[in-house]
Amino acid sequence: MGGGYLLIILVLLVITNGITYGASQLTSDGVSYTRGSNTMSVKQALDDLMSKSSKVDDLEKKANELEEKSKVYKYAKLADVVKQGDYVAYNAGTWDSSVKLPTTQGNFGGYTASTSKNASVVCESGWGSTNLKGWRVLKVVSNQVYLVHAGQPECYYHGINSSDSLTKLDLRAQNTYVDGKYAESAHAMTYQEAFDITGSENTTTKDLRKTDARYWLAAAVNSTDLRTVDPSGNISKSGGYAHGFRPVVVLKSTVFTTGQGQDQFSQPAWILV
Repeated sequence: MGGGYLLIILVLLVITNGITYGASQLTSDGVSYTRGSNTMSVKQALDDLMSKSSKVDDLEKKANELEEKSKVYKYAKLADVVKQGDYVAYNAGTWDSSVKLPTTQGNFGGYTASTSKNASVVCESGWGSTNLKGWRVLKVVSNQVYLVHAGQPECYYHGINSSDSLTKLDLRAQNTYVDGKYAESAHAMTYQEAFDITGSENTTTKDLRKTDARYWLAAAVNSTDLRTVDPSGNISKSGGYAHGFRPVVVLKSTVFTTGQGQDQFSQPAWILV
């Protein structure tokens, strides 16, 4: 009985040592295998497998990098492809509340809650249209695209305080029409921007300036009057009225486009990415 147990123990020791020995030899050149006419050590086979695995990982990494880089080639920098007057699918959002037409100095209004800031309103009966919607390229400066509202998203009442109005017009643009994603800043359309569209103050049919409505420019004639563009596109002056207000949005220089598609009003426009 005792001898039998001893024999079993010895057999187990031999088997265990054999497994340990065999496993340790897998990393040495002393163990090999033959496949066809080729003989290769297990270590060499493992090294070769690890090398191929590493190469596969490298190739996969490079493939992923190329895929990422190829995405850039699908896009174009917006500033490189647009021209003045083009529509761009910029979205300034919607109005949170309704405000009636302004009747006193320094106030804005004329819009309705839940309606688009990209749409137009009528500030004076008989002048202007709600058909002018969206944003158009005003100019491109140093890789930055300047967009002007196609119409007038709201109205502003300028009484007799030009300094107050100039400050409020620019602040309103900055605080109301910068989306936080594509836009860098905003301001009220200036006299120079309106002038440069045609190169003169005269009446024009160019619809980038002529909106068939009267709107303010961020330029004072004196302490009581501001520059305006009248329904015929002529640059004039005015005071004591509620006219339209056209914000100008300055896009970041890093804005790209996937090409032309449709904006929120289903009109042809450059799509932003």
